[in-house]
Amino acid sequence: MKPEVKDLSKPSESDYTVSVVEDEPVLRQEMEFQLRHHGFAVESFATAAQFYRYLAVQKATIAVLDIGLRGEDGLSICQHLREFDQNMGIVFVTARSLRTDRLTGLSAGADAYLVKPVDMDELVLTLKRLGRRFASQVETVVTTGAAPLGGMWQYEPGGGFIVAPNGVRVRLSVSEGQLLRALTAKGGAPCVDAELAVALGLFPQEYDKHRVEVIISRLRAKVERESGLSLPLRSVRGVGYSLEL
Repeated sequence: MKPEVKDLSKPSESDYTVSVVEDEPVLRQEMEFQLRHHGFAVESFATAAQFYRYLAVQKATIAVLDIGLRGEDGLSICQHLREFDQNMGIVFVTARSLRTDRLTGLSAGADAYLVKPVDMDELVLTLKRLGRRFASQVETVVTTGAAPLGGMWQYEPGGGFIVAPNGVRVRLSVSEGQLLRALTAKGGAPCVDAELAVALGLFPQEYDKHRVEVIISRLRAKVERESGLSLPLRSVRGVGYSLEL
């Protein structure tokens, strides 16, 4: 029996959230209000750090980034996201209007570059177009370039998916992808907690073990909820975790 394929021409905003990263409170609140008015589920953040904490446990999201953020700027965020997820929708909404700025933003990996004051109708259409990437969690499995898990499981690091034996593709958050990349690199051997912390970009001597446990727990729950199968990810007492091959 062929797996059921959802109609990609009719995506639902409930399949994903829109994450607005903007450090000007008035602009952030106005954009959040307008997008909610157009039917989107929206989360908003003032800094890159807040956004990254959300990504550790998020469902599929499209990132709307200002470039001129205090601290880590939008270009750096975009490049970081693209390193781990080639399919995430990324839109710059910025006051930087020069042609060179636009080319720099698109070169960093953004799907679209819009200049403030943004035309809300244009932003909405852009988000809906990008949202089609999240419209299907169940589709025919394409395993080219995928890393095998548990014999029949597949990990697609470039696209940020894990594919269950029944063909269900589960989208991974950035943090979930970082952990799976580290675990698969061990070839089934245990990966110690400190190694997982480094994979998340934390200092091994300062990492919070609880954060790793939370991401692991949510990953297991997400995979089982969306695929109906248990991910072969095991806890190794006193060591860390292993992905049983």
